[in-house]
Amino acid sequence: MPDHVPHIANALDFVIEKLQFLPTEKFLLSEALKNEPLQLRDINGNLLTLIMKEIENKPEFNYIIFHTDDCLRDYHKYILAGVEFISRPEYTDAGLRVDFLGHKENRYTLLEERIYTDI
Repeated sequence: MPDHVPHIANALDFVIEKLQFLPTEKFLLSEALKNEPLQLRDINGNLLTLIMKEIENKPEFNYIIFHTDDCLRDYHKYILAGVEFISRPEYTDAGLRVDFLGHKENRYTLLEERIYTDI
């Protein structure tokens, strides 16, 4: 996990600087990497919960993933915040997904997981 610390720190910087969310309490980054939820809040009182975990053996996800319950809603919010998207939202096997550039030109994925099954 130590190899990922700079990437996680950059992702957190992106959330704080670009999306204007601040932690609700003090935390240590090394502790945040142990799958403990990290609560952040913006000036409007909106709450964002970050749960950081490493996903192995998933080559389709080479970047840090921001999970969402509404990809299109957050896509438009991020656009208004000045986020630079690499593509438009698209349906994939994992769900609705779009990639974007964050802090220090790191690439991220915004993903609304969906389960597609035939009925």
